[in-house]
Formats: sequence, C-alpha cells, structure tokens
Amino acid sequence: MESSTTNMPYPEWREAVDRRLLEIYCITIADAGFDEKYLADHWQSNEEPFEFVEWFGNKYDLDPVQFLVPPQKQRK
Repeated sequence: MESSTTNMPYPEWREAVDRRLLEIYCITIADAGFDEKYLADHWQSNEEPFEFVEWFGNKYDLDPVQFLVPPQKQRK
C-alpha cells in the first residue's frame, strides 16, 4: 500500500471506519461492499474515518440506526 498524508496507518483507519459504520448504520465494511482499493483511495485522500462514513451515508441516503430502532425504556 502506498503511504498517505494521514497520521493514521491504513489498518487503523480501516478499523475506525468499520467501527463507525457499525455504530451509526449497523453495517460493516463487508456489508457495504467496499473493496480495498476504494478504501485505500479515500485513506490516501486524507479523509478522516468519521468524515468518510458521513459522506458514504449521505451519498447513499442511509438512515442512522438511532432513527430506525426506538430507544428502550429503562426498567425501574
């Protein structure tokens, strides 16, 4: 893999993207169908993981899981 101008190594950036996708959209990198070149291109463009996930969600009009799953009531 070519180097990037980001301070984060590619494996860490990829893991951060995967975690954020799961937190926000309840999907993984595999679910989204990203290939490694696509991800590496975004990493090399110096995109922050959270910005990349936000861009991806907006591009494909994804709904964050918080809007799909009602909050659970707390038990007393």
